[in-house]
Amino acid sequence: MTAKHPLSPAFVCLPGDDVDLGTVAVPFTLQIQPGRKNLTCTWSPGEETSYTQYTVRRTYSYGQKHDNCTTNSSTSENRAACSFFLPRITNPDNCTIEVEAQNADGVITSDMTYWHLEGIAKTEPPEIFSVKPVWGIKRMIQIEWIKPELAPVSSNLKYTLHFRTVNSTSWMEVNFTKNRRDTDQTHNLTGLQAFTEYVIALRCAVDGSKFWSDWSQEKMGMTEEEAPCGLELWRVLKPAEADGRRPVQLLWKKPRGAPVLEKTLGYNIWYFPENNTNLTETINTTNQPLELHLGGESYWVSMISYNSLGKSPVATLRIPAIQEKSFRCIEVMQACLAEDRLVVKWQSCALDVNTWMVEWFPDMDSEPPTLSWEPVSQAKNWTIHQDKLKPFWCYNISVYPMLHDKVGEPYSIQAYAKEGVPSEGPETKVENIGVKTVTIMWKEIPKRQRKGIICNYTIFYQAEGGKGFSKTVNSSILQYSLEALQRKTSYTVQVMASTSAGGTNGTSINFKTLSFSVFEIILITTLIAGGLLLLIILTAAYGLKKPNKLAHLCWPSVPNPAESSIATWRGDDFKAKLNLKESDDSVNTENRILKPCSTPSDKLVIDKLVVNFGTFLQDISTDKAKTSQENNLGGEKNEYVTYLVTPDCPLGKSFEELLVSPETPPRKSQCLCLRMPEGSCPEAKEQLLFSDQSLAPCHLCEEEAPNPYLKNSMTTREFLVSKKLQ
Repeated sequence: MTAKHPLSPAFVCLPGDDVDLGTVAVPFTLQIQPGRKNLTCTWSPGEETSYTQYTVRRTYSYGQKHDNCTTNSSTSENRAACSFFLPRITNPDNCTIEVEAQNADGVITSDMTYWHLEGIAKTEPPEIFSVKPVWGIKRMIQIEWIKPELAPVSSNLKYTLHFRTVNSTSWMEVNFTKNRRDTDQTHNLTGLQAFTEYVIALRCAVDGSKFWSDWSQEKMGMTEEEAPCGLELWRVLKPAEADGRRPVQLLWKKPRGAPVLEKTLGYNIWYFPENNTNLTETINTTNQPLELHLGGESYWVSMISYNSLGKSPVATLRIPAIQEKSFRCIEVMQACLAEDRLVVKWQSCALDVNTWMVEWFPDMDSEPPTLSWEPVSQAKNWTIHQDKLKPFWCYNISVYPMLHDKVGEPYSIQAYAKEGVPSEGPETKVENIGVKTVTIMWKEIPKRQRKGIICNYTIFYQAEGGKGFSKTVNSSILQYSLEALQRKTSYTVQVMASTSAGGTNGTSINFKTLSFSVFEIILITTLIAGGLLLLIILTAAYGLKKPNKLAHLCWPSVPNPAESSIATWRGDDFKAKLNLKESDDSVNTENRILKPCSTPSDKLVIDKLVVNFGTFLQDISTDKAKTSQENNLGGEKNEYVTYLVTPDCPLGKSFEELLVSPETPPRKSQCLCLRMPEGSCPEAKEQLLFSDQSLAPCHLCEEEAPNPYLKNSMTTREFLVSKKLQ
């Protein structure tokens, strides 16, 4: 009967290694698992066509004992396994193993393999229970642990110890071996930093085995501290106060890259004038910075730090006098970015200066700056990682030359660790708008919004419906004059600020050029003024040549009403002169007589005429009227007399004609009513109105109700009546 082989070409799978044994895969590992220790054999059964039972036969104790284990299944990875447990596992030992597979098709057995257990043993990890410094020994810690239980007594153990500082992620390793007879399970780790905390882990393996144990649990320990190391001193000089004393801010720190070797308990500072050591003052402090108030002369400042183990070396610094002039030797300085670093380089004209002090702080508009500083020796450049500077922030960097105990004049520049596009553009405005020119002005962007060094500004302008233009200027210019513009045209303009990373446009504004320039307006005004001046000069010359004619043209003679003789006209003379004036068409009658009224026949027209009744009624006055005048009217006060005029009585006729005209028919509505002052006697009224017999037909009309409209009409005229007359 032919049976299908149940086992594929075999290989041994050991942790980290594969060995081909020909017919069966039998990996042997001495493993430590939670709750059990075992020897596990695994193999690859190949493709199974039916149910298969596997039997592992083993000989141990150098061939004196044997046992077996049975399994009838394989794992999901097409592998089968079978384990032997304590106490049937001894180490060291030699054993043999073979695998038998049986199914419905038959039975087949693999080749026998031979194993030395020390070569495949894997122990449990050692247990660290102590990590501590050794008193009196600097920069060392001692590690103690417990030996693995499964480690063979007859074999040496090899160890790997790896360690790192608490703040680091980089591990360092140390390898060593312990003899099987060595009962001291300790190791001294040296070459460490003082006063530094470390993380320790340990693993082991049987000498000759290919398999290492897992790493032990991590333990931490700290090295012993040392006496403080030396400090670096620096100062910030402030302006002198009103009393002549000067504030000086004192700064100190450990050298760059120096480890923290101790726990500092405090600082001792003492200072004195350079020319008088007897005036020494001492200060003890635990905080920095420290502000001293010194006089105007130069001072020496000294400082030490101390802890429980001792004191640091003395650090000294000279403070210059207020009036002392510092030397200058730095000619040029520049900053550039190199990969992930900011590099500052400078050139010096003083060959004997080889020590420098570099200051840097963020250039902020509002917040007070935080000053950082670092000395540089035997070099003319300084480098700092970009990670230590904030991106898009402008930094002021100053370099001070130092010659022995004197500090020279600094050289300062501004730099960015990383540049970006400005967050906003410049604020723009226009001035001096002309016919073809205009001045564009803009403000600098606030430092917080720049995000880089402004390298240039670009002005964009475009006429309404026209082509756009641009002009680029350097960063030091904050205004620019545009020329060759069109007259009386609307323009749009905006300014873009650019850094090495890009640019941002500012606000867009509109303006319109003028129709006329100031020069043109002045020219036109000057021509007009010149013409007027020439006319005045010619007029003045003409006036000097013919003064009477010019005076008559400028000031024509106007009759004086006060000198008029109308008041002296009486009776027939007055009537004749009025008729003469009416018949003369060549003379302007508007200034001397009243025009005929053109009112309808059924309306009364009231005019007011002021005359002197003292002369006008002289002929019609009687002796009785005189008597009545003396009795009733006193003084020279004039009163108004109102008369009514009808269409039958034209305004062109005199008042005297009105009184004596026989053509006036007796009508009730066309009577003459004279208004005399209140209190006048009736006899005076009768004498005034009826002194002539021709007036008889015109009798006084019955008193009618007064018309308030006619009373206030502009056509009403009132005569002044002298109170001396009745």
